[in-house]
Amino acid sequence: MRKNWLLTVAVLALGTLGLTTTAQAKSVTYSTLTSGSNKTSMASKYFVRPAKVTVKGGRYRVTMHLKTAKTLGKFPVQVVKVNGTKPQNVRKVRDKAGNSNVYYTFTAKNLKKKINAKLSINVLHVYKATHTVTFKFKASQVPKLTRAHTRVVPVATAASQVSAAKKGATLLLP
Repeated sequence: MRKNWLLTVAVLALGTLGLTTTAQAKSVTYSTLTSGSNKTSMASKYFVRPAKVTVKGGRYRVTMHLKTAKTLGKFPVQVVKVNGTKPQNVRKVRDKAGNSNVYYTFTAKNLKKKINAKLSINVLHVYKATHTVTFKFKASQVPKLTRAHTRVVPVATAASQVSAAKKGATLLLP
């Protein structure tokens, strides 16, 4: 009886492997451009390259890193919006040298098109402004966008395979 239960669990587990997808991050080079142009933005020097890109649920999930020197103050450059929404998973860290590091993610349906971002810059007593920059990702490095397919094995199929396994038949897994 226990053997049959374990076999049923194994068949169901193998049949549901399609429900989860593990995306591996890929390094993708990008340029930071002045909005509406192909000229490198002055803000480019603050963005650490490459970005990490994963594919999940038919969308790109991009993780970027922004680094500014201690002399500019604590976290003087902030990403207010990227690709039309607030950045996600924002993490602010000061390194041993006192430099500000901001890590954030955003999602996009297409990285072959330019992505706009709105930055807030506040260098205490020196400069305060908002600017829009454009990210252009190297198309040849962008992973292929695939939709996650959900595969569900009907209970009847799993049950019939368990029944067949009891009779000594070869187990055919989906």
